[in-house]
Amino acid sequence: MGTFGMLLSCGTVFAGNPTDSIQSAKDSLELRENYIFSQSRKIPFAGTTTLMLNPTYSQYEGKKLNDYFGSMNQGKALFGDDVVISGVMRALVVYRDMQKSYDDMITSEKSIAFSDYPTANISTANGGGYPMLELNISSKYKSKIDFNVGYSLSPIFTGDVQNGGSRSISARQNINFSGRIRNGLFETSITAGEVLWVKMSKFTMGQAEYRDNYFNRLPWDWYRRSFERFEEYFSQSTNIGNQGLGGNAVTGVVYETNYLPWQVGVRGMFGRTSSSVNISEGINFFPSYTGVVRLEKVVFERFMSGMAGLNFYAKRAQVGFEDKRPDNNTVTTLDFNFKIKKVLVSGEFGLGKIVNPGSPSSNPLGQAYYFKTEFDKRIVLVPFSVEYYNINKGMASLDGSILNSNPTLSQGGYGTEKVYDALYLPNIAQEVGQIANNRQGVNFRAEGGIGKYVRVQFGYAFSGEKENISNQITIQHRVNDFSRSRMRPWFQANGPYHRVKSSWFRTYETITIDTAKAGSGYLKGFNAAELLLKGQFNIGKHKLVVLNYNSFNSVQKGFSPLPSMDSKTMLINVFYEDLTVAFSLLKNLSVVGEVGFETVKGSTMVDLSPDKPTAADEDRVINQLGKTVAFGIDYDISRNMNIHLRRRYFTHSDTNFTKDVFQGNETTFEFKIFF
Repeated sequence: MGTFGMLLSCGTVFAGNPTDSIQSAKDSLELRENYIFSQSRKIPFAGTTTLMLNPTYSQYEGKKLNDYFGSMNQGKALFGDDVVISGVMRALVVYRDMQKSYDDMITSEKSIAFSDYPTANISTANGGGYPMLELNISSKYKSKIDFNVGYSLSPIFTGDVQNGGSRSISARQNINFSGRIRNGLFETSITAGEVLWVKMSKFTMGQAEYRDNYFNRLPWDWYRRSFERFEEYFSQSTNIGNQGLGGNAVTGVVYETNYLPWQVGVRGMFGRTSSSVNISEGINFFPSYTGVVRLEKVVFERFMSGMAGLNFYAKRAQVGFEDKRPDNNTVTTLDFNFKIKKVLVSGEFGLGKIVNPGSPSSNPLGQAYYFKTEFDKRIVLVPFSVEYYNINKGMASLDGSILNSNPTLSQGGYGTEKVYDALYLPNIAQEVGQIANNRQGVNFRAEGGIGKYVRVQFGYAFSGEKENISNQITIQHRVNDFSRSRMRPWFQANGPYHRVKSSWFRTYETITIDTAKAGSGYLKGFNAAELLLKGQFNIGKHKLVVLNYNSFNSVQKGFSPLPSMDSKTMLINVFYEDLTVAFSLLKNLSVVGEVGFETVKGSTMVDLSPDKPTAADEDRVINQLGKTVAFGIDYDISRNMNIHLRRRYFTHSDTNFTKDVFQGNETTFEFKIFF
């Protein structure tokens, strides 16, 4: 089950390009790396999770097997000099001391853990997390053949979990095998095992975009010095806290072959994903599988370069062991990505169909499309991108980049209770760059510099739902999001009012609309604005990086390009401010600090406090304030050995919902050796 906890991990960010301001303004050769093999590919083709997460690690930079043999039998060891051993060893301690907490938090007020997340009951390893020990062995056996094998160990020990929780160590995390052969004009590979990271297209198999917190130590930050992380936050278009390089975590078999002269390739995947099997059913081998096939063609012409692909995605399942009714989801799309005279144009359109007991008898095909245009700094003064998307409720892939608002489609299958479905986000107030079904909208991004040392990123998004299919709204809590998500991970009705949703690194809250006050025939509108100010300065021999991030989300009655502040139409507003500062004291020693707060303001048309039954409605609205103050130290013992300490104090309260309050401290200590 550690595997399926791992598969549940989510979170992705914009894949940055250090030379361009808009992250997707790439040359056509860079586009190819996302879709087909390349002989200069730097990532091990199918490394374990450690290696697959790192975009700059070279496959043959590890220790050669013969380095351990000295002069004896030099060059005669198994597979000769081309066997490469690499991996990571990671020790983690998380200590939490809560002065106030929710009653249903699975850990006690004072708890200690040796994994990223606590685990609940029967050793299910709900947190999954990242392995403490990971070993990867790869070899270029011959000039045309190479292979890769990976092993992982993941402890799930938690020092104090309520209700008889698990206190054990598990070795059931990750084994995968892969081989690649180049034979004449063909290049072919086969990978099998878990966990594999697969990318097909935005609508079929990929990963939704998420922005990670700059202060938190991300489990996948391994292959670089500590302060380099903050320097890259400044130089690249956004932070790079991406688990799978935009792919989706799967267990199964992945096949790919390319005919090099024509630049035509076929990629296929068969197995299970984080959406195929609910974590509570995975150990019982719930009857479900997922298959994806992609046919793609790389195009190089005088005025245009890029690629186009045809994708077919199919999830096939039964409702349950006894209930043999189908629970299927099918998506067929055509996507493209072209650079035309320094302008990058991309898009995808397709059809989808959901078949399960919850879908209507006259179930129409879902339709979806998006178009995106990006201009980089070579042709405009301020690089920017504009994207338009239009996605019906029937078009959904829980393994793709579409956030799901369709209640008939559930993680793990139709029978999953919504309190355990981490992928159902009804009417989510999404981040700039995210897309959701049952919605059409626009995403705009721009980036520029002020002199040499300051950069500014701005994003704005507005959208509207296509049908009113739910009276709920989902908001994201950004302040203390990781700490909060540890309190009861994966449960979707947490807290004293059963509204808090938790998933990997993220905390949400679901708000209910009073249809008697708001009406039932309206369509909801969504607005989001984000502003990031980044600075990097040299102070003598020291370096200082400053990251100031602000975001605003608004949900209202009716579609509008601008957010509403009118009490007659506004439903809920969320504002988040975060300031992170990193300072290099020495080449191998740096300190980092963070302060932040978040406000959530609801109207009288959404949840009202039951704690003040006699007060006026205006005095019973949601009125939340969350705060954080944090400090950290990073010390690089060597380039491949790091120590990281983080200490956080956090609070949360609601002036009207008086039980919605917690306060505490969290300390994490992490020691890493990678080789």
